Amino acid sequence: MGLSLFFDNELNLERNLSDFKRRKISFEKNLGEILKSARKKKEITLDQAEEETKVRVKYLKALEEGRYEALPGNVYALGFLSKYVDFLELNKEDLMRRFRLERGESQYDDFHSKLMPERRIKEPLLYLTPKVVVVVSVILVLAGLLGYIIYSVRAFTTPPNLLVSSPSSEQVLTRSTVDIIGKTDEGVTLLINDQTVLLDDRGNFTQQVKLNPGLNTFEVKAISRLKKEKVVQVKILAQF
Repeated sequence: MGLSLFFDNELNLERNLSDFKRRKISFEKNLGEILKSARKKKEITLDQAEEETKVRVKYLKALEEGRYEALPGNVYALGFLSKYVDFLELNKEDLMRRFRLERGESQYDDFHSKLMPERRIKEPLLYLTPKVVVVVSVILVLAGLLGYIIYSVRAFTTPPNLLVSSPSSEQVLTRSTVDIIGKTDEGVTLLINDQTVLLDDRGNFTQQVKLNPGLNTFEVKAISRLKKEKVVQVKILAQF
């Protein structure tokens, strides 16, 4: 009877251990479940996680679903996981170890990867999330509006351009007439000694004036539509 009781106790102990192991395994979460559970506990969407970690949604989703073959490579995968774990405020060392175990990596794999580094896939430096698109659009609109305001202010405050190319001021001439030649902006009114001068469609002008013996002074004036003026004086000494 004592021997029978001993075997019965051993059998019950094995059953209890078996039940304990089954319960332990059935309730233990894998890496993806831990990540997803932590994110949902913080009430964070994958899009929000992408914006904060700069890791694309498809890679975050692959980590949560355990689809490690969808990740670009070991170097990037570890980097993505590190950022995500830090963002979720989880135990990095433990989850990194789980990641390696679930991928079936060994110390040999780590050593081999250092000797033969994987070919890195270039990731874009900027992810075009909806928020980024909105911010860029607003900046472009504001920049265009600012440029228009600056242009308008300059148009109201800046006088027109005016250049007299011939004759040069204080030139000495021995004839009784001279052509005043120059250029101004299109659409302005040009006067020489208060006499209107015609412009071509590019703002060029040529006007013949009479000279008197001695010093002659000509006032060349350009007036914009907004009544802004630019004046150039031309002085010619006539000797004839």
